[in-house]
Amino acid sequence: MKILHILENFSTTSGGIRTVVKSLDEKLNKNGIESFIVSANCDREDVIYATVKTTNSWLFSSDWKKIIHNIINDKEIDLIHIHGVWMYPQYIAAKLAVKSKIPFIVTPHGMYEPWLWTQGRFKKKTYFNILSRPIFKKASAIHAITEGEHQNLKKLFPSTQIRLIPNLIDSKAYEDYSIIDEKYILFVGRIDEKKGIDILIKAFANLKSNKIKLKIAGKINDYKLELDKLIESLGIVDRVEFLGLIKGGVKEHTYRNAFLFVAPSHSEVIGMVNLEAAIYGVPVITTYQTGLKNEWSVNGGHLINPNEEELIKALKNFVYIDIEQRNVRGKLLHDFVNIEYSWENKIGDWVKLYKESHL
Repeated sequence: MKILHILENFSTTSGGIRTVVKSLDEKLNKNGIESFIVSANCDREDVIYATVKTTNSWLFSSDWKKIIHNIINDKEIDLIHIHGVWMYPQYIAAKLAVKSKIPFIVTPHGMYEPWLWTQGRFKKKTYFNILSRPIFKKASAIHAITEGEHQNLKKLFPSTQIRLIPNLIDSKAYEDYSIIDEKYILFVGRIDEKKGIDILIKAFANLKSNKIKLKIAGKINDYKLELDKLIESLGIVDRVEFLGLIKGGVKEHTYRNAFLFVAPSHSEVIGMVNLEAAIYGVPVITTYQTGLKNEWSVNGGHLINPNEEELIKALKNFVYIDIEQRNVRGKLLHDFVNIEYSWENKIGDWVKLYKESHL
């Protein structure tokens, strides 16, 4: 079986979508399913089938049609998997799939979640009703990552099969934590209003201790200027550090040495950073709006609503525990993620979905 993945951005700047698609591609190839990726962007070291260079906001290029058509014929593609929903690559891929009578699956990656409709609502509704829904409803299946997204997609596409498979992560051996240099709370992700970083900064300012720092990792952009002003107004400039974009061994080291990970996002479909932190044995505070299972809160982590009051309370329940208690919680969450969100236990769900969609 041969699968073609279409996405607008495969570079590290795309955040969790890159992580998900990269892992899925690798696991499929290891399980006897040939997998190919076409994207408008990728990192210099990436080896993917093709990139389509374009700079306009919709990522339109006539090359998309030509490249997708060629790979369909040259590689005898059996199924197209479309990642994302708002750009030309996804639209033309679905159109070509229908024209070529090739089944296709759409993964919105949370882009249809309610909170995101509040931004550019009129433009999104118009695009959805005129272009996206008429073609995407012809998909063999639309993939939901969380139960909440599953319910939302059923409302948007009532006649299309909606299949639920969570984001997944590779298992890793657990290692106990011990403070090496400094004790810190970690956030990793896009520097974006959606991520609730302002909530985290305000809640962190309520911790009356100079012995713990807040480290924020993510590609620096204009939104950081707003956060800098907030940090200065709260008088915690010397306790907050922006790390920029971190990768590879630096990223792993930063995770493993965190006392606590916090991601107070307003909207997410699980969020790979939550799974990454947990698999490194770090206790994680995140939100119900990420769609993680409620059992997260009884397995070493903690779920809250994205507001300052709830986060302050949660932080105080984690920050002041000793290292032994921290490690107990970290090990619990590590084991929970290994069972519920690991590729080792769930790759069969993807193989089954692809084979059923190809029938």
